[in-house]
Amino acid sequence: MFDYIGQWAALTVLGFAYYFVLAAGAYALFFVWRRERYNPDYRPDWEANSKGVMWSAISVAGNAALMVPLHVLSLTYGQVYWDVADHGWLWIGASALLMLFITETAIYWIHRGLHHKRIYTWFHYRHHRWRECTPWMSLSFNPLDSFAQALPHHLCAFLFPLHVGVYLVFLSFVTIWAVAIHDRVSLVRHPWLNYTGHHTIHHHYSKYNYGQFFTFWDRLGGTYRAPVGEVFLRPNLS
Repeated sequence: MFDYIGQWAALTVLGFAYYFVLAAGAYALFFVWRRERYNPDYRPDWEANSKGVMWSAISVAGNAALMVPLHVLSLTYGQVYWDVADHGWLWIGASALLMLFITETAIYWIHRGLHHKRIYTWFHYRHHRWRECTPWMSLSFNPLDSFAQALPHHLCAFLFPLHVGVYLVFLSFVTIWAVAIHDRVSLVRHPWLNYTGHHTIHHHYSKYNYGQFFTFWDRLGGTYRAPVGEVFLRPNLS
């Protein structure tokens, strides 16, 4: 019998440490040290930030509790492998693209479904309590909400051969991306990329820009809104 408590504790501690380092770094850079350049009108709201940290911690712990069995199952019955030679470098690239397409598609529809009026108040509203975000709110979710949006990444481990490096890189990058799109700064801007400006639109209206990394499903699904011309967007967000 595997050590469920030990694995849960390890994932929780590592997950929260990872979130805290990323969120603290982004907050220090864009909201403290370079605030005059990136967020000149920002005034610290410590109550909102502390609640963001608290719910992010709850989300990380709850997500880890739900994720441990999937990790064990994926390593025992899934198609995760460790040696690149098992399938070659070409498959590493192909599997990464396949995983990207599957997760992008599934997460768009899951996220859109979480905004349904019968579900939104119970699960996803927690993340939308704040229209003006900081990195501290990036993982502030109901644990069931965050797990639902992470689930497609885990399911890929059962659908096709997946190198453990590709699997872990995706899971790690999702957290980096979550922090980045909540820092009010768009360092990289492209209309097909679901960057910070797009996600700020999402928080403001709650009915646009549901995509994970890209905007193509929003364009196909009629939920795309460009971050241009909105009075609440400063130039650094557009």
